[in-house]
Amino acid sequence: MADRNLTQYMRGGIFTTREGMELHVPPSGFDWRGVVGGIGVIDPYLETLAQQYPLGTKLVYGERIYKYMRMGAVAGVAGNLYQDVVPLAGHIDEVIGTHAIGATAIDFTPAVAVTDDLTADELQDGYFWPNDEAGEGGIYKIRSHPAITGAVLGVLTLIDPLAAAIVAAGTGTVLHAPGRSVIIHPSPPTAPIFGVAMRAFTAAYYGWAQTWGPGVGLVDGTVVIGESVVASDAVDGAVEPADQAITEAAPPTGHGERLLGYVMAVNATTEYAGIYWKISR
Repeated sequence: MADRNLTQYMRGGIFTTREGMELHVPPSGFDWRGVVGGIGVIDPYLETLAQQYPLGTKLVYGERIYKYMRMGAVAGVAGNLYQDVVPLAGHIDEVIGTHAIGATAIDFTPAVAVTDDLTADELQDGYFWPNDEAGEGGIYKIRSHPAITGAVLGVLTLIDPLAAAIVAAGTGTVLHAPGRSVIIHPSPPTAPIFGVAMRAFTAAYYGWAQTWGPGVGLVDGTVVIGESVVASDAVDGAVEPADQAITEAAPPTGHGERLLGYVMAVNATTEYAGIYWKISR
């Protein structure tokens, strides 16, 4: 495989803070070292206007795991579930050019002007994949791109070079990075759940969402200690009991909802219960 299209400042790694936390930084188009310098004290309850780490960076704090995100255009609520941005129809199966093995510059044309416009680097650390012809089946991380407006061709610069040529004019799909402009989950959710807001967030600020381990969650309905919870289909940002009671003694049998964790301590509906989150590691 060809070298990844990264400068030394964009390379990731696993770092340990002096408090014993682990910071897992993925390879990224974001020059995080130029922003934060070294690894100092990391506060999972802090928000900042300026981005400090690549989206999706993982912070391990004992048995709890947090992931780095950017709040969307509406202020965030502590203890509520947040989902990723909904993929735009005009970014799915759209026109791309022909490209050789090893290429890192990909032509991409959104389908519809205005509704599918992209600001510069809006897709940074998101993903591109070809859909048709040779090269389909691969997926590549996006390093950067200029503003792409008016349904005209723009160039996506990839981190990972193409492993297979795109030999005929085909189509491709792009996806925002997980954690980019998250929104409180509608009921029911319309995109994958990213995590639980650790604090009341200012709109468009950066910070951490919990994805694993002991935490709290807004409750819709009657929950039971030890039983699983899913995203509520009636209250935005809340959890509700799984339709099928799932415990260690009674594993799922064809259950269709995504299980997000289990109840550690009960509280009444509209209050916050203790939840052991199992959203992502």
